Amino acid sequence: MKEKHTVRLLPRSGRNRTPLTLISAVVTVAIAACLYLSFAWFRYDRMARLEAAALAQSVASLMHVEHIAALTGETEDHNAHLVEQSLRQLVEVTDSIYYAYILRQDDGGYTIVSDSSSADTTASRPTKRSCEETAEANRIPFETGRHFITGPISTPCGDWIRALVPIFDSDSTSVIALLGLSYAASEWRGKLWNRMIPDVIVVFCLSALAFTLVHLLRRNVQLRAAEESRQESERSKSVFFAQLPGMAYRCKNDPNWTMEFVSEGSLELTGHKAESFILNRDISYNAIISPEYRDLVREEWNRVVLQRKRYRDQYEIITKSGERKWVLELGQAIYADDGKAEALEGIVLDISDQKEKDRQIAHLRKHDFLTGLYNRSFLEQERQRLDQGEYWPLSVVICDIDGLRVINDAYGQDEGDYLIIKTGQLIQNRLRDTDVLAHTGGGEFIVLLPRTDGQAAYDVVSDVESSIDSYNRTNERSLYTISVSIGYSTKEGPAQDMQAVVNEAHEHLRRRKMLNQNSSHSAIVASIMAALYAKSQETEEHGQRLGRLSTMIGRELDLGQSDLDALELLSKLHDIGKIGIDDYILNKPSHLSEEEWAIMKQHPEIGHRIAMTSPQLRHIAPYILYHHERWDGGGYPMGLRDKEIPLIARILAVADAFDAMTQDRVYRKALPLDDALTEIERNAGTQFDPEIAELFVGLIRERGENWLEEDLTG
Repeated sequence: MKEKHTVRLLPRSGRNRTPLTLISAVVTVAIAACLYLSFAWFRYDRMARLEAAALAQSVASLMHVEHIAALTGETEDHNAHLVEQSLRQLVEVTDSIYYAYILRQDDGGYTIVSDSSSADTTASRPTKRSCEETAEANRIPFETGRHFITGPISTPCGDWIRALVPIFDSDSTSVIALLGLSYAASEWRGKLWNRMIPDVIVVFCLSALAFTLVHLLRRNVQLRAAEESRQESERSKSVFFAQLPGMAYRCKNDPNWTMEFVSEGSLELTGHKAESFILNRDISYNAIISPEYRDLVREEWNRVVLQRKRYRDQYEIITKSGERKWVLELGQAIYADDGKAEALEGIVLDISDQKEKDRQIAHLRKHDFLTGLYNRSFLEQERQRLDQGEYWPLSVVICDIDGLRVINDAYGQDEGDYLIIKTGQLIQNRLRDTDVLAHTGGGEFIVLLPRTDGQAAYDVVSDVESSIDSYNRTNERSLYTISVSIGYSTKEGPAQDMQAVVNEAHEHLRRRKMLNQNSSHSAIVASIMAALYAKSQETEEHGQRLGRLSTMIGRELDLGQSDLDALELLSKLHDIGKIGIDDYILNKPSHLSEEEWAIMKQHPEIGHRIAMTSPQLRHIAPYILYHHERWDGGGYPMGLRDKEIPLIARILAVADAFDAMTQDRVYRKALPLDDALTEIERNAGTQFDPEIAELFVGLIRERGENWLEEDLTG
């Protein structure tokens, strides 16, 4: 019986008509699609022909008639060279034209008197000359005096489409020559197909939509018939049971929702036992609905009962313990024979966790994960909202942290993130509640200031800069200071485009960064060096001595000023990578273990990475990387040898070794000058460049033991 009932959901005649209807729809859509695509093809082909004709006519109009008239095709003269050069350039700059030529009529035949065969392209080949001269289509422009675009013509040289334009004499009375442009038929058709792609996609989408609508209509008929059958056979059957999640119920349609049945799930959901609700023994369901939702719930139930629809709504309830919970109620009315709703049945589900997740997702959609400030997407929404007359003048302030990449490389990503977070807080503290601050990525922040003119925006910028300066003065984290460049602009009224205002703020920021670059970068480098001095045996005096020693060698080698400057800067920063090495290794008084030495040998690579992040230091980065290489190839980190090592790195290696030997260290006393020079000589040709070592030793012995100290104090 059940199977027979299912079969009768659709009338037999309807089932028989379904395949025929579907086939008719397919045929109709296919015919319409073909007609549309055919029309599109002819339209694009006509457009292409018009474009080719326009191009050919433009080129012909630019040619000098006297030059064309002087062409014979047999002699080379200045006129022929100019015409050929024009044709060659036309082919070289136009991808679609394969061959261009000038054709003259001679004794009933046609002769090419100039062409583009010398063009710098694989398109033009000498074999085309004969193909073009014998083309039957050449006579049409000579006879009609009008341009002509051929269809695809098969020749021994390939399949071509030609644009033919007559060139008239100075009186414009007779055709003296013909300008021909040859297009590859395959590329011509290929470009037409490229233009057809949007039309094909549209046809495909419309066809798919049509078939989908047909399917949905059929499905709707089936579902409607099935729903009517189900309602007729199962109207009086209850669909809720005690074991269902949440609270299943059956109640009267009265002001208190007087319960006739409540499932056991009510205890977990509301804190009240099921029997407490029955006939409102201890409490009514209406009493646990949050007061602000009671009228809304009643109005929605009245609406769906009147319209004989299903009920679905979300609201808050207050449990026995006083906890507020979000619930989802699904229900329907049960109607008596007279059409009145005699009862309501449904289920109430706890959706508090889902609501919290939705709230968190909504928060993440608006806020930046790192700083908790608004993100770029929400900023764009706010920009559109605030771009209204009631919020004008509207100012845009863009702040960008200087040297953030240097901080990340020198101290790690965590320190860079801390800097971003702290900068955001300092900016936020200077803003009003109506202002919108967003972290838009990296070290950039954008602020929207509604009802703020240019002077007020300047005051905000000054407040932010003052706040950052105050923080820098009182900051106990002395490893680095915050440096921020700020640009701003203001929209005063409707005549200004908001995007142009934002662009102007970016341009202002760019100018500020150009002005601040040296000071901010120098401050960052200085702070890194201060950190290096604080955690290791390196001192500022060590850098000064190395600068004097290295410059002394460089001058004797006749190095240019740029190399001498690089040597002086390298003397201060060659060990900058040691800020990435643990203090206990740097200051260990005894010999390093094998593992500790492996860590120590990483400092040239760390220093190289730090230098590469700064435009001011990038030129000395290779010297930092190679300053511990040895002449015999036994150094690190790359194992370079001989003159593979940059000259400046080889100079520093000698000076650095000498200074290290002649200064006290925690693990040994300084060597006498003669012993240090003897050690340099002994390692010449192994550790040091022998020529530089010999030169250095000679210079030091010549100048005496106290030369360096006198030079530094003098």
